[in-house]
Amino acid sequence: MTGTVGFQGAPGAFSEAAAVELLGAVPTRGYRSFDDLVAAVGRDEVPLAILPCENTIYGPIARTYDLLGSHPGVHIVDETTHGIEQCLIGLNGATLEMLDLVVSHPVALDQCRAFLDAHPHVRVEAAEDTAGAILQIVERGDGRVAAIGPAFAAERYGALILARSIQDDPKNFTRFFLIARNGTPRRSLGRACIKIGLAHESGSLAVALGKIAARELNLRSLLARPSRRRPFEYDFFLELDAPANLDVRELASTLSAAARVLGHY
Repeated sequence: MTGTVGFQGAPGAFSEAAAVELLGAVPTRGYRSFDDLVAAVGRDEVPLAILPCENTIYGPIARTYDLLGSHPGVHIVDETTHGIEQCLIGLNGATLEMLDLVVSHPVALDQCRAFLDAHPHVRVEAAEDTAGAILQIVERGDGRVAAIGPAFAAERYGALILARSIQDDPKNFTRFFLIARNGTPRRSLGRACIKIGLAHESGSLAVALGKIAARELNLRSLLARPSRRRPFEYDFFLELDAPANLDVRELASTLSAAARVLGHY
């Protein structure tokens, strides 16, 4: 039995929809922030959680990797990709012309730059999540304020869709990690994610990447994040194709003395 699946945001969030799409009709529980969500998995409050890690417009979601890198008891056990249609949502009776403020999560706002730039009279304000922004404008009751978020959240909260598919690219997708305390993969996708720390010296990253290339492994993504060891040094998150018979821990140990496998799934 899957049990309750955690997600970030209010009911109706894209993350909740991605969890249901991946796992079926499972009970879900929303958390205020990514930090709260990962901490809940770490203390076994929920057995599973879904966490966005990359968007085709916005790019990698750095906070996700930072949190996974700092919670050794939490592992990636699966991943999924979910189509993201951003909608402009207001109160019943509202029109685009009467708006003077749009609220949403910063990632959603960043996905809709062209639309927002085309309406310079509208101010923007960051919110903690897309579905929560929709709930916020409904509770606020001001027809001059709208939100950007999912259509199904608008339906849930009785709001009006003023415009659909306002994201910069119609092919807008977010990739999500499924995380758990138990590191057993849910499926075998042939992927792995490794965090490595490297010496701050010429060629250290090239040497590490050369070891991956020597094994003929495909590097899917590479993300540099500030290290807590010393200012202006970096840790690297590597995602790669990793067949089930690959000893990922052994590979990680050859890449860096400060390496940790975040998941092999």
